[in-house]
Amino acid sequence: MLAEALVNEPELLTLLREGDHHAFSIFYRHYSKPLYYNILSLVKDPAASEELVQEIFSKIWHKHAEIQIHSTFGGYLFQSGRNIVHDFFRRLDREQVLYAKIRNIVTEEYSHVEESLLAKENLDLLQQAINQLSPQRRRAFELCKMDGLSYKQASEVMGISLSTLKDHMAQARESIREYLNHRLQTAITISIFLVLNGF
Repeated sequence: MLAEALVNEPELLTLLREGDHHAFSIFYRHYSKPLYYNILSLVKDPAASEELVQEIFSKIWHKHAEIQIHSTFGGYLFQSGRNIVHDFFRRLDREQVLYAKIRNIVTEEYSHVEESLLAKENLDLLQQAINQLSPQRRRAFELCKMDGLSYKQASEVMGISLSTLKDHMAQARESIREYLNHRLQTAITISIFLVLNGF
């Protein structure tokens, strides 16, 4: 379990299933930090860990009406975290020849690798992937990933809620990943992008 269960957790779960934003926010504030550190202990990469946490909570919100929790919300998140980390490394493992190199990339300085990637021949392809996003998702992605704003800062700039901004980012990352998977010419470039963006 990631943290002590909330006193009114059963009531909050009922509200969450009904689509209550406030209940979702309470769960996020209570559990996101311990979930982050749990995933970080496995992935060893702060940026990837943060993205995986956002992915988990984004999935919870999108499936709030169907969510089934038989113990505590913390226990549910703990298992979700282990599953998503397993999927994360399984995706990397698809390229057996490149696996060792990619694991080394994860331990290198995140910003330097990302800047190197953007500065080379794949910049045009990455820009094409960004351009195919809807205007709102493209704006959110550019503010967070290109301009370096935090999710909170970007949501204020765009005049939208933090949860809406997080949803835009999750959808943008998925669209870019699919675009690059179909068009990138080398497996190493695909793999680096996946690692750097926590897919």
